[in-house]
Amino acid sequence: MKITDETVAQLRSMATAGDAQAALKLGQLLCLTAADPSESDAFNPTWPEERWLRAAVEAHPDDIAALMLLTGRLAQQNSYWEAMLEMDPDVLAEYGQDEDTVSRRHSETKELYDRIRAAGPHDHVEAGLDELAVLLGLRARPAEPAPAAGYSFYVLEDETWSGSVRHCASIVACDAEEIRWACGQWLALSEDGFGDLTLTVYEHGSETNSIDLGQHLDNEAVDWDAAVPDLFGPRLPMGLPIPGLGLYYGFSGEAE
Repeated sequence: MKITDETVAQLRSMATAGDAQAALKLGQLLCLTAADPSESDAFNPTWPEERWLRAAVEAHPDDIAALMLLTGRLAQQNSYWEAMLEMDPDVLAEYGQDEDTVSRRHSETKELYDRIRAAGPHDHVEAGLDELAVLLGLRARPAEPAPAAGYSFYVLEDETWSGSVRHCASIVACDAEEIRWACGQWLALSEDGFGDLTLTVYEHGSETNSIDLGQHLDNEAVDWDAAVPDLFGPRLPMGLPIPGLGLYYGFSGEAE
């Protein structure tokens, strides 16, 4: 189903009225954005999905899908702030963050992870949960990790260089329509992106296609019919990181 502004507005209205499933779906879509398209600046970290995913978990505390999305996104958020803490602690204060807030969020994420495990998730999510445990410091990384663990997914990357610093925005999704929507949101928020826009397709854990989306731009929008194939293998569980690749589900931004 095509995702439109009306789709998001309807989900927002239903979620605001207390519909937990609408809150979950809205939160899942907003995982794929740098900022809420109706409110914020693309270059300020906001994690617009958090409030809706928290509402979904509060309404259904044992909903594994909601727990995985919230846990994975909090883990990604903490990874971002921990990197910023190492680079420039003063920057955190500008966003109301410090070592204590990072530590509390990390503890909460571990507690949520334990709740997922206690709920008895399906075997399909085991590899992603194991990777999440590694990222949370709950277990050591395997000596020979299986890259992507057989999952199928898309990775959209937009990168540029400023001197010796690489700036990169990435979006990981496992649905063709959602990656199309997320790409459109990113191009709008970032005013047509940073620079080199690439879509990489993974099937059964292996890279099968890398597409220069710059070759498929038409009036500053991507001609998706020509650019993106559907996925056929087992999908990456929404919310969980990709084993062996160091990528989180949803939107991530970094400078290195």
